[in-house]
Order: sequence, then C-alpha cells, then structure tokens
Amino acid sequence: MALPRFARNTLHSSLAGASTALGSLLSVVIVARMLGPGGAGNVALGIWIVGTLVTLCDLGLPITIARFVPDLEARALHEDAGNFARAFYPAILGTTAAGGAALVALWQLAPSLEAHLPILPFDDIASTVWLALAVLFTLQAIGNYGLSQLRGAQRFDEAARLTSISLVIQLAGVAAGGYFFGPAGALVGYGGGSLLLALYTLTHIRPGAQVDSELRRRAWRFSLASWGVGLIAAIVWSRTELAFLNHYRGAHEAGLYSAANTLATVATQAPLLMTGGLLALFAQLFAVGDKAGLQRTFASAVRFMSFLIFPACFGMAAIAPALVPALFGAEFAEASHAAAILVAAQAFGAVSTVSSALLFATERNYFLVRTGVAGAVAIVAAGVLVVPTYGLMGAVVARSLIQFSIVAASFVYLHRALDCASPYGSVARIVGSAAGCAIAARAVIDVAPGPAGIALAIVLGAGVYFALARLTRALPDEDLGRLAELAGKAPGWLSPLLSPVVQFFAR
Repeated sequence: MALPRFARNTLHSSLAGASTALGSLLSVVIVARMLGPGGAGNVALGIWIVGTLVTLCDLGLPITIARFVPDLEARALHEDAGNFARAFYPAILGTTAAGGAALVALWQLAPSLEAHLPILPFDDIASTVWLALAVLFTLQAIGNYGLSQLRGAQRFDEAARLTSISLVIQLAGVAAGGYFFGPAGALVGYGGGSLLLALYTLTHIRPGAQVDSELRRRAWRFSLASWGVGLIAAIVWSRTELAFLNHYRGAHEAGLYSAANTLATVATQAPLLMTGGLLALFAQLFAVGDKAGLQRTFASAVRFMSFLIFPACFGMAAIAPALVPALFGAEFAEASHAAAILVAAQAFGAVSTVSSALLFATERNYFLVRTGVAGAVAIVAAGVLVVPTYGLMGAVVARSLIQFSIVAASFVYLHRALDCASPYGSVARIVGSAAGCAIAARAVIDVAPGPAGIALAIVLGAGVYFALARLTRALPDEDLGRLAELAGKAPGWLSPLLSPVVQFFAR
C-alpha cells in the first residue's frame, strides 16, 4: 500500500478516533453528572458486561476480516476478498442471536434468580437492565462486524463518517435515556453509537458467499486464535476491575474507577485509532515478503505512537487532580490520584497496539494468547486478593504493573522472533520530553486549579513537550519526511494545523 493511501487511512482513522474518544468522554460525564458515582458504576458495569459478551460471541471474526481482506487484495485474489465478510456473516448472526437471547432470558429470570441465588451483579436497579443490555449488545455485535469489513476494504472514510454521526446519536440517547429511565435508559442510549454501523452491516453485507476451502480453514485457525486473544484481552485490558470493585466495595467505588478509566481511554483513544490502517499495511508487507519494509514501518509506527501518546497521557495525569472534579463533579474528586496513575501507565499499554498489529499480521497471535493467559490469571488474582483490601488504588496499581509486564514481553519477542527492533532511543527521548510536559502542567495546576489553570497547563505543557522533543531530536528525519507528506495530503482544513508542527521540527 502506497504511503499516500496509508496517510489517508490514518487521517480518517484519526477522525473516527476523535469522535469515539469524545463520545466516550461526554457520555461518561453525562452519566456521572446525572446519576452520581453509584449510577455511573452500574452503567460502567453494564458496558463492561456487554463488551465482554461481544468478544465472547464474535469468534475473532472481525479482526480476521481486517487481517485477511487486504492480504487477499495484495495477492490479487479480488473475488475471495469481496466474498470474505459475507462468507463468515452467518456465524456472527448466530452467535449474536444466542447472546441476545441469553440477556433477554436473564431479564425474565432475574427476579427469581435473585430470590434463591443472589449471584447477579445488579442488586439495586430493576431487572429491565438486562433487556437494555440485550439491545446494546445486539447493536454493538452487528456494528463491529460492519466496521471490520469497512476497515478490511480500507474504506476508512466511510467508517469515519458513520462514527462521527454516531457521536451525536449516542450523546442524545445517553442523556435522554438516563434522564427518563436511569441506568437502564443510559445503557440503551449507548447503543446509539453503534446504530448506524449496525444498519450498514444489515443493508450492505449479505450472507451466503463462498471462499476457497483452504482459505476458509486458514481463516478459522486464525480467527479462533484471535478469539482466544480477545477473550484474554477482555480480562487483561478491559475494565475487569469493575466487577471486583462492584462486588467487594460497591457501585460507588466502581463509579470512581469508571471515571479514572475514562480519562485513560480519552488520552489514548484518538492516537490508537490512528493505527486502524496498520494491520492492513503490515499484512500487505508480510504478504509480499518485504521484511525490510516491515521492520522500517514497525519502528516508525512505534515512534509515531509514542510521540502522540506519552505527552497526552503524562500531561493528562498531571492535571488529573483538577480535571476529574471539573468534568465529573465534586463527588468524583477522590478518584483523582487513581486517575493520574492509570492514565500515566496507560501510555505504555497503548503503544503495544503497534506490536499487536504486527503479531496479527504475521499470524503470530499465539504469542498474545500465551502472555494474555498469564496476565488474565494475574488480573483475577489481584481482583480476589488485592481489591477487597486496597480497593480502588489497589486495582489501579495492580492493573498498571501487569499490563506493563505484558507490553515489555511483546516487544522483546518481536525483536527476537521477527528481528523487528523497537526504537528504544527515540522512545526514551519522547518519554523524557513527555515528563517535562507533565512537570510544567502540574506546576500550573498547583497554582491555579480552576478551568483557566487547566487550559493554561495544557498550552504550557504542549509547548514544553514540543520544545524538548525538538531539542532532543526525538523523531528522525525519515519520520519528519513522512509527516510532511501527510500534511500535504491532509484535507484543506487540517493541513494548516499539521504544517506548522512539521516545520517546527524540521528547522
């Protein structure tokens, strides 16, 4: 894939990422302001349950489509590429129907189950919450499949358009649902973020196509391995701590954790979705045997992601004591320190998205299964042994340490197995520059913790970061050249924003 095409994909993924990040942040703010920590905790728990069930029912097929379609296009197997998503669509429809039926059954059985076997997580809201979860699950499961088809076909512009419009629908749905129906209504409102993608899937993908039998077997092997990775990631990388906090410490602490985790997600979401085109690019380079290109692209992607994510995370961690109560309300102020730790640690986990894309593209996702199993065991152990005693801070510290260990293992493996070395020197300079950004931002917050101080801290922190990054030459000339080309290919409204940054580092 030529760089201009990858640049366009990156830009459109960035726009989709900005919409998703903004929607996530504003939705949590609406719920927190409207329902308080307890209600926010119940909503966050419901979203986690749905996300876990979506992963359980997707069979690894969405990532398989995003991996195989560009591979087939690179090999000029256009018919198989066009039929790929359609061939596996019936499986998704079947598992989605099963998952939705299970949630509807819980809606009907919850009152009797709670009376005789109190194991269900929601003990202070109506059983209709399970019906709300069924609606949200169905929309997300179907929508995710359509999104993977768009990404595999490299129609990132269409994905960005649908995601951007969905932001407005989600916010309106969460606000109206939460106001009239409480947590259950807010959960249905979250489904608005997947509504357009679900409609796209139902209207544009028709089941019944066939692909080559050997390709089908290869795809299912990859899919099931990826499914295992996804199930493990649902424990290690998602908000599993919510279940333990809700069980051992109550919905209040679960709500505080949700606010802290939301900041971590917002800090990384937009840069992370810039990697939407990476899997396709890695898959095509691997398909044509371009090992040198794969190595260069991997190193460059790690530098770019580090360049964006570390200042965002370190800077947001620095202003968390002022930002958390300003966004979510004074009731959430006690989550500030937990948010600072979680956001700062999230930077390392977010950069691993690049290593995961390369492992999937080279069909070495089995390594993610191995490290993920170890991480899942550690997360569950921490939930049982640490959370009951240390609560919110115990959950945050344990999660951060476990995820950092998994990230380090993946980069070491890629260096040894694929000879894809990480640019440790550049990353170290970026981390140092981001630390300077955090120190400057925190100094401002300590003096002026209000909204004006937050705005000034962001501006000063960004200025310090860019100055230190330029002074230390954190990005090499080859990356600056790619940035210049990206700025040239950007839409007219975005190019004036990118060009000054490129010129600043090129001096």
